[in-house]
Amino acid sequence: MTDQPFKQSACLDGEVTTLRRGPYEYSLIGEYVRLLLILSALLVLMWLAQLAFRENVSLPSLLAVVVLLATLVTARGMLWLRVFMLAAMTFNVFAVVTNPDDVWSGRDTVDPLVIPSLILLICLTVAFIFEAGSMIRERGRPNWIKLLCLGMLASSVAGYIVGVPLVNAFWESFSGDASNAAARAPGWTISKEMLFRSAKFVVFAIFTYFGACIGSFLNVVAYGIPRGESVGLRNSSCPKCNAKISRIDNLPVFSYLNLSARCRSCQAPIPVRYLLVELQVAAIFGSLFLYELVTGAANVPAMSRISYSGILWIVLYPKWNIIGIYLFHSLFMSFLVVLSLIEWDRQKLKLRFSIALVLLFLLAATAYLPLQPIPAPEYLSSLVGHIPAVSQFAKLVFGGIVGAIAASFFWSVTEQENRSTFFPAMTLAGVVLGWQTTLHVSVLFAVLLLAVRFVPRLRSPLSAQPTLIFLTAVMIHHPIWKTVYEWISI
Repeated sequence: MTDQPFKQSACLDGEVTTLRRGPYEYSLIGEYVRLLLILSALLVLMWLAQLAFRENVSLPSLLAVVVLLATLVTARGMLWLRVFMLAAMTFNVFAVVTNPDDVWSGRDTVDPLVIPSLILLICLTVAFIFEAGSMIRERGRPNWIKLLCLGMLASSVAGYIVGVPLVNAFWESFSGDASNAAARAPGWTISKEMLFRSAKFVVFAIFTYFGACIGSFLNVVAYGIPRGESVGLRNSSCPKCNAKISRIDNLPVFSYLNLSARCRSCQAPIPVRYLLVELQVAAIFGSLFLYELVTGAANVPAMSRISYSGILWIVLYPKWNIIGIYLFHSLFMSFLVVLSLIEWDRQKLKLRFSIALVLLFLLAATAYLPLQPIPAPEYLSSLVGHIPAVSQFAKLVFGGIVGAIAASFFWSVTEQENRSTFFPAMTLAGVVLGWQTTLHVSVLFAVLLLAVRFVPRLRSPLSAQPTLIFLTAVMIHHPIWKTVYEWISI
């Protein structure tokens, strides 16, 4: 069977008409799945109807099975409404099914709604997958990459929110280990655990996708600043046909996949670099969220361990000093990405932009001292005094000078032509991370540089990209920052 969303049929007068295919008509498997779903939905409907006489039926489940049968019987037309209704009913039944405390609690009686609602949830999920796949096909875009990405995202989210609590509950019931249950609050159920995990995932997704939005903007910054173009006062447009990009086509990551990496107007290919930068910056914000923000900056030297950590105590009850450190380091790595992109394009960054970038982080950390909590060396404090702001400023300047000296050393060894991005990158590291950490990262940078020189496959694309290699060294070092600092601090 072909993957085209339309099929031809011959009329009596010899003309050929084009008919839109239903979501289950693309293959023989789809027809059998539809038949099986209809039979399962009828079985669940009779089951729920029998329970209705006992006044033990859930209205969301009854409504969901009716909607499911309606979409299966009328398998064409109003595709957006069908997908929306199936998604809504899936969430409704999910709310019924995700209360399995009676199942795992060891009671003699089990809620009679659990089994039919579970079957109904599986049927709704399968129907939603077919309907969503049909919607993607009708847009005329290659669908396997989108479905693969959607499946990976959905499976990981379902595993974290639903799978882990159910497996833990089953293991506790099977092994008889009640230690974890005793540590939880009284009345804490699996449903509450799932809701709590859902809230945590939503907060994590917001921070991560915010990073993807920053990455989308950084693509524009890296392209426009070296060429003297405006980066914030112009509309997004296609560089080939100059057509204005609509908001729905300007969503980081999702729009790239939805458009199949092509402009909607002229079908010109969109470079994969845009997607990779968005994913990289999203990974920066997401990873720092997990090992720096949620842990209470446990990776940062000179930060004492706080009594309460986690999303609830750090984000929902804001600890502004830790949130500030997280944003400070996230923006630092994001600007390293910009410098790496400018270097990759073989463009040069003007000196005034480099100075402005370093001053931005220098003044921010001086105005708000918790952004750089590492104490100043005693000999430096004795020279400038013990006024906090003055000592902080001197410490930051000293770190920037050490970073610039290290950049000069590596530049004389590697003999690169473009130094307009590498120097501000290492100077910025000295300001943000401190002079000792800059030396630690420089050692790791030297190891990576040697690895690139001695690996033929890496030598060609990366030998002239020291800023990119330095960014890699910073990202590798950052999770173990506190450990390395305590081992090798001077």
